[in-house]
Amino acid sequence: MAQRFHSKRKVLATVLAALIAGSLIMIGAMSTATPDEAAPLLIVNGQEATTAEFNWHLQLNRALTADYFMQTYNAGYSEDFWLTDYSGEIPLQRWIRDAQTQLLTKQAELQLAEEAGVISDISFEAFLIGMERENIRRSQAAVNKEVVYGPKHLDGQAYYSYYMSNLEDATIDAMRRNGSIVITAEQERLEYEANLAAKYSRQGTIRLEWVTLPYGPESEYKNQSGAMDRMKDLQATVLAGTESTGTELTGTTLREQADKLGVYARELTVTSTSRRTAALENPMVLLAAEQLAQGQMSSLIVENGAVHLLYCLSEAEPEVLPFDQVKDKIAQDLAQQKFRALVDHKRSEAVVEWNNQMAEDLARQAIQ
Repeated sequence: MAQRFHSKRKVLATVLAALIAGSLIMIGAMSTATPDEAAPLLIVNGQEATTAEFNWHLQLNRALTADYFMQTYNAGYSEDFWLTDYSGEIPLQRWIRDAQTQLLTKQAELQLAEEAGVISDISFEAFLIGMERENIRRSQAAVNKEVVYGPKHLDGQAYYSYYMSNLEDATIDAMRRNGSIVITAEQERLEYEANLAAKYSRQGTIRLEWVTLPYGPESEYKNQSGAMDRMKDLQATVLAGTESTGTELTGTTLREQADKLGVYARELTVTSTSRRTAALENPMVLLAAEQLAQGQMSSLIVENGAVHLLYCLSEAEPEVLPFDQVKDKIAQDLAQQKFRALVDHKRSEAVVEWNNQMAEDLARQAIQ
């Protein structure tokens, strides 16, 4: 059963990779094309969007739509996939809807940027020209041995994210300067006080007894089940010993029993500075450590070719970050929230003319 499931996940992963690759190829091809002269597919507040622009957003969302149905309904990819009804949801319809939403949102952001004086040409053609210029700049910078942040060539999806992120930052800055977005000191303070524990505190230091038993070709235990059995023996021995003597479980007890069974144990201190490294190297172990109270032992954790067992020796109270240290970040976050609200309002108030039949025809053509 597990083998069949694994095989199916491999097939799904292969399908997704093919979809993403196909999407990027189509986007790349469109990056040098000129938007067609056909009747507009969409008009938002008098600003036209062409079929070429809608095709762009269809391709950006193609793999995401397929992944949604694979994850939600365990759908397999076939010739009938896009038109199959999955509990009232049809992939083609969701795909079109997501592309429409993304396009409308982008139009609202572009129009706000234009009103703020950040850009003067919000046409799709200008966007494509900008992508070509950016890639030429990156290529030339690489030839000149200058610093290039990110890849030397941005594909369509990467450039879209890069462009819209930079545009949002520039528009927010401009709107804060012209007074369209105002963040007061009182708003900063209220946000800080309302989210002290959730957002503006740094978890305190945790001291742990960390027992680790690796498995694999180079280890004493060649497979996970053998290592897991030995660690279960350790766990059971420790708990049985404390129950029979009526004593509390301690880190010393765990270490002593681990030594008797030949299992490696060490003390570990997790601090605010070491957390980032721990999160990258052993995220599951770190998550388990953060959920332990002092004097508690974790369940067994399998990660990075080893079985782990933790005991919390002590935990310090969370450290509250000073307001002056975070107020600039608070102001940026509040400004971004206000900008997103303005985008939503702009989109909801927009005069939109959709050619829905044309949109469906384009999507159907794309899946043939």
